[in-house]
Amino acid sequence: MGLTLVTGPAVEPVSLAEAKVHLRVDDDDSNELIVALIAAARQHVESFTRRQLITQTWDYQLDAFPAEAIVVPLAPVSAVSSISYLDSTGSTQTWSSSNYRTDLPAGPWAQRPRIEPGYGLSYPTTYGVLNAVTVRCVTGYGSTASTVPAAIRAAMKILIGHWFESREAVSRDVGMPIPIGVDALLWPFKVW
Repeated sequence: MGLTLVTGPAVEPVSLAEAKVHLRVDDDDSNELIVALIAAARQHVESFTRRQLITQTWDYQLDAFPAEAIVVPLAPVSAVSSISYLDSTGSTQTWSSSNYRTDLPAGPWAQRPRIEPGYGLSYPTTYGVLNAVTVRCVTGYGSTASTVPAAIRAAMKILIGHWFESREAVSRDVGMPIPIGVDALLWPFKVW
């Protein structure tokens, strides 16, 4: 089982201009650093919450179809683009979307989506190899920063500010590795 990023986000949830206002930076000398911190903050938030923020495409691979529903370990998922698999002869097939149904929770706190065969149907038989099934899905809140919940964007700005001011490693004796406000803002969005 595994996850593979197919298409990453086209924009970041916090723009360079927003980050510079938050950091109170007026010049362009630190732009490269700030852009890197924005991407790092997004990646941290996505890892911590197990959510994708801006529209992305991911492949979720399984060794075989499960006995029950496929639970994709990503949220929110707005669409299942395709489900492909290696059939019993080892040939790649695409399972028709008319053969399965999806439960794609939406909203700021959307949980993981589920996919199961349609009524009276069952999963196809797969070839006995690793990653025989691939579920391709579209994840994220939307294609613009404004679709990302405000609390998540605020947590990113705090994190960017912390890393901008503390560019070297921070020990527990000197200070908190991650500001406590970041965790407080992100915990309600954590996917279990």
